[in-house]
Amino acid sequence: MSKLFENRKYFTFVFGFILITDILVKLFLETFPYRYVSKPLIMISLIGFYVTNQKEDTKGGYNLMVIALFCFLIGDIFLIAYEINAFYIIGVVLFIVGKLFYVFRFSNQKDFKLLRLIPFFMICFVYMVGLMHFVMGNLGSFLIPILIYIFVSLMVVLFAFLRKNEVDVKSYVLVLTGVVVAIISDSITVLQSFYNPNFPYHKILIMLIYGISQYLIVIGIVEEKKINA
Repeated sequence: MSKLFENRKYFTFVFGFILITDILVKLFLETFPYRYVSKPLIMISLIGFYVTNQKEDTKGGYNLMVIALFCFLIGDIFLIAYEINAFYIIGVVLFIVGKLFYVFRFSNQKDFKLLRLIPFFMICFVYMVGLMHFVMGNLGSFLIPILIYIFVSLMVVLFAFLRKNEVDVKSYVLVLTGVVVAIISDSITVLQSFYNPNFPYHKILIMLIYGISQYLIVIGIVEEKKINA
C-alpha cells in the first residue's frame, strides 16, 4: 500500500481514477450507499499521500495540514446530503475550519508590504461584489455562513500568495494554483445552490475542480522547500 503513495506518477493516476469514479457515481448511481464510499476516498487518498511523503520541518505544520484535510473529509461526507439544511451547514462549517487551518499552515512570520496587496484586495472586492450580486436575494438564513465561507476562501488565497519568496517556486505555484482553482469550485457551488440549480455541468465541474484543487495544494505542500533569508 505504501508504494501507492510513494510513487508520485502512480498516485496521480490512481487519484485521477478515484476522482472520475466519484463523478460517475454521482451521475449514474444512487447516492446511498455508493457515494458514501466513492467521495470520501478522494480525501482519504490525499491524506495517505501527504502522511507518507510529508517533510514538514515542524510538528505544527504537519498537524495543521492533517487537521485541515480531515475537516474536508468529514465535510465532504455531510455535503453528500446537501439537500438537508442542517447537513449543508455542518459541511460548510467544516470546510471553513479546514480552510482556516490552510491559512495557519500557509502563514509565515515575515513582514509584507501592504502596497503589494492592493491589487489583490481590489480583485477580491470585485469578485465578492460580483458573486453576491447574483445570490444575495436567495441566501436567506445562509447569508452569514456563505459570507464567512467566501471571506475565508479569499484569505486562503491571500496567505498562499504571501508564500512567495518564502518557499521554492514549484511549491508556490502549485499551492497558489490550487487555491485559485478552489475559488472557481466554490463559486460554481454557490451559484448552483443559490442562483441557478441547473448551472451547466455542475455535477461534473464542482467535484472535478474541487478534487484538482486539493490535489495541487497537497502536492505543493509536500514539495515545499523553505527559502532561507
